[in-house]
Amino acid sequence: MSREKMVNRMREKRKQKKWTQAELAEKSKVSVSYYRGIEQGRNSPSFDVLERIAKALDVSLLYLLNDRVDDMENRVDKEADRLRKLFSGVPKTQLQVVEGLITQAARLRILLDDNWRDILENGEYEKFAQSESQTPYDRKRPIVENYDNRDKTYQSIIKQLSDLMPQKGPNKKDALRGR
Repeated sequence: MSREKMVNRMREKRKQKKWTQAELAEKSKVSVSYYRGIEQGRNSPSFDVLERIAKALDVSLLYLLNDRVDDMENRVDKEADRLRKLFSGVPKTQLQVVEGLITQAARLRILLDDNWRDILENGEYEKFAQSESQTPYDRKRPIVENYDNRDKTYQSIIKQLSDLMPQKGPNKKDALRGR
């Protein structure tokens, strides 16, 4: 993550709490001028100072340093929007059910995509041995099992969503039976 993004997160959280730079500096046990320098890009905080700032802001250090979570959430939001459009025909009486299913399906779809990339890059099998004296053998990587289980759950959710959609035209089974 870039330093600029980290500083933007710090500033955003500070402003959400309606704190001045001086208030956050005091809570983080750093001088006001040093903290101001961090936000202005003049000072590079040590790991220890970042930990104190994160604690004062009531966020994890990972939140300040890693934008992977934001990236995942943005991807989930885009997928959820796509699914909402696909299933926009669901009756209004079912909207609360649909929203939960769409959120879950969107999360699963993003995890599936990431798992699939990992499987493509690292393969389905790995060499495994219980000890150094044992000859390694091929075993299915745990991520492949995760992918399979998530895929089944995703398919189940998509089927539930599809079943909530109003039927268009005559039922195919009834049409085949001549009804």
